[in-house]
Amino acid sequence: MKFSYALLLCILFNSVQAQQIIFKEDFNSYQGLNIPNWDTKTHTASVGWRTSDMYNLYCSYSKIPQYAYFERVAAISDCEGFVPRPNHNVFMFSKPIDLSQVTQGAVLKYDSYFFKRTTKSQTEHATVEISVNKGVSWTVIHDVPKGKTEDSLDTHYINISQYIGYSNVLIGFRYNDGGGVHQNGGWTVDNIELFRPEQKDLALTHFYPEKEVKGYRVINNGFSHTGEVRNYGLDTIKEFIVNYQNAGGVVMSDTFLNISIPPFATYSFTHKVKNVLSAIGALDVTAWVTTPGDNNATNDTQRIVVNGVQFIPKKKVLLEEGTGNWNMFAPRGYTYMDAVATDGNVCLVSVHGGDPMEYDEYSDYLYNLDYYFAQYFLLDRKVSPDETNFYEMINEYAGHFGFADLEIHGYIAQSGRAEVGVTVKPAINMKGDFRLALILTEDNVSGTGDDWRQYNMHYSGGKNGPMGGYENKPDTIPAAEMEYNYVARLISPAPDGGKTFATELKAGADYWHKFSVALKPEWDRNKLRATVVLLREDDTTVLNSNCLSYFLSVSDDDFEQEFKAGLYPNPANSYTNLEFEAKQEGRTVIAVYDISGRIQYSTSYSAIIGTNKIKIPTASLPTGLYILQLKNKTEKRTFKLHVVH
Repeated sequence: MKFSYALLLCILFNSVQAQQIIFKEDFNSYQGLNIPNWDTKTHTASVGWRTSDMYNLYCSYSKIPQYAYFERVAAISDCEGFVPRPNHNVFMFSKPIDLSQVTQGAVLKYDSYFFKRTTKSQTEHATVEISVNKGVSWTVIHDVPKGKTEDSLDTHYINISQYIGYSNVLIGFRYNDGGGVHQNGGWTVDNIELFRPEQKDLALTHFYPEKEVKGYRVINNGFSHTGEVRNYGLDTIKEFIVNYQNAGGVVMSDTFLNISIPPFATYSFTHKVKNVLSAIGALDVTAWVTTPGDNNATNDTQRIVVNGVQFIPKKKVLLEEGTGNWNMFAPRGYTYMDAVATDGNVCLVSVHGGDPMEYDEYSDYLYNLDYYFAQYFLLDRKVSPDETNFYEMINEYAGHFGFADLEIHGYIAQSGRAEVGVTVKPAINMKGDFRLALILTEDNVSGTGDDWRQYNMHYSGGKNGPMGGYENKPDTIPAAEMEYNYVARLISPAPDGGKTFATELKAGADYWHKFSVALKPEWDRNKLRATVVLLREDDTTVLNSNCLSYFLSVSDDDFEQEFKAGLYPNPANSYTNLEFEAKQEGRTVIAVYDISGRIQYSTSYSAIIGTNKIKIPTASLPTGLYILQLKNKTEKRTFKLHVVH
């Protein structure tokens, strides 16, 4: 919408007045890259401010995921096709705004995407400024802080009530990349509003858990709701009440007294009354805030959905790296991958393209997900962090709900095939097309010849600071000095998995699946690792992952026979699983003996046939070696069972 200079009085339900909008700009009405209703002439670069969809603003603003933000924005991009722009003083400002008839107060609101990056010791800077003398002089009214997250924009409020009464108010946005010829971050602004606030207006802005990825709680366990209120009015708030109600349930209230929330400030709270979910599945929760004299009821309420689950699965993030040794940024990828290699929350895969380790099917799939270039990181096929928020985003995604536990085990058979089994235990009832994929990676990969060299122009000589020792290596690192880790060798049955399950998975049930895949002779069978991912086909999201902490090993005959009956984990701590196939229906007896032959545990089943998995408790067994015996109508098998506490 373009500027509207008349006061727009919004009449809302219940005859309650909301904030009165003086002008509003969301950039959605513009065509092309120009912003005709703004003066954008002040700039040192070749273009200055532009407006477009986020993904069309070149390299600086490819980081907000498109699933999260599709709106047009105004932005300064500090590079074009990866060529730095000299954005030392880039300014845009509005046409004159008449505040001469405005009474009571005025507030400027805008959304910002800005991360205050430092490149080559030069830090970018962004300010919001105001002029009341036709641009002869400008006053800084906001020094823009670093943004909180790269998943979304931050919203800022600035009280400019001291400027009411002026008839020629200009509002400007100024960016400086710090000087020098380099690539920095740039700045985006959107949803600019100037409004007259209410005298008293408290809003409930957040009531947690509110995100799908985190809105899961174990049934019959109490949990606390937290939240945030914002004072949108001119009066300081001294007290308020937060209420919440499960669908059709009792209203739970908590009163907050003797507090002080200045105008446009926020206040975080924890509700003293814990909520308890009694059943698996989604529950609607309504929350609202009240304070004496509130002039605007339209922003008092939040509605969220909390999901009751049987348990919280162990979440592991799938970190896929797009890379190639021809890329001068690839050493950053190797360094960051190594830095989280021992993190128990991450499974690592390097997908090469354009070099001797390339895997076309895999890299083409990621290309079609809109990841067009190397080097990049991809978390759960949802978000692509960079060096500024790499660890922060991994921690964020490690806190997401994993939907199901994945328990995996595997080995390399004498036949030359990798045998990997996975048990999926959902924590919630799931309906849809859920799939599994097996990824095999290889470590310490090397080769000879020019194709195996690593380009390092971006980091050699310390051009961009420390980078895992690559700053001490030449522009082109000889093949003899390079080894590559986490190299994707196989993804089966396809990068998006294969039809694995029925359309409904029940909470608490076990679903078993086995992969048996051939290995190529050139792969080092002593350096292969296995990762299994659970995917949701309709939006390509990786819901959960698990990976073996050890290399797959080539079995001896005894181990291979044991594995075919599926005794895992072994060594065991609190339990072990016995997975076996009974060819004929009949009675099955399972017993555990110590090395002196004394029975420690036994169980029996009157009629078993087909593939079965039985959990055997071992928590009460002292650390040591035991013999597990399986006996049914067709066979008698014994296994060595190690218990370690």
